[in-house]
Amino acid sequence: MKRTDILFIVILAFAIISPSATLAQSDPQKKAEEEVRETINRWGELWNENNQGALLEMYHPEAKIMYGWGNQKGRASKKEYEGILLERIAANPSIGVEISKVKTKGERATAVVNMKTKGGVSRVTFDMIKENERWLITAFKY
Repeated sequence: MKRTDILFIVILAFAIISPSATLAQSDPQKKAEEEVRETINRWGELWNENNQGALLEMYHPEAKIMYGWGNQKGRASKKEYEGILLERIAANPSIGVEISKVKTKGERATAVVNMKTKGGVSRVTFDMIKENERWLITAFKY
């Protein structure tokens, strides 16, 4: 076998084994959607780890974060949420995150998530922006 034949076979095998990696590299929108999904899944992991510092780093400085239920629902700035987050995690120490839809447009994204808590499943929307190569949450609402 020629050296070029072997190289072709290796490249073909890589494309067959990891088509999503090849697609994400060739399609910027798919890559952005994948990054948003990874960010939201990481957010869920950090919540379950009770890692408040890392969670807060995932929010944009100007974020508006919904909290509470029913008549007690409110929106907090990131700074205000620092004082609320511990209580929110204590109320739902374990969550499940199932992403149902991600839309990206340039450096902005919206993701719809089914969030499972001990109280049931809530439909949550994350609005996000990409800054300095990181996706940050600008709004969390339900």
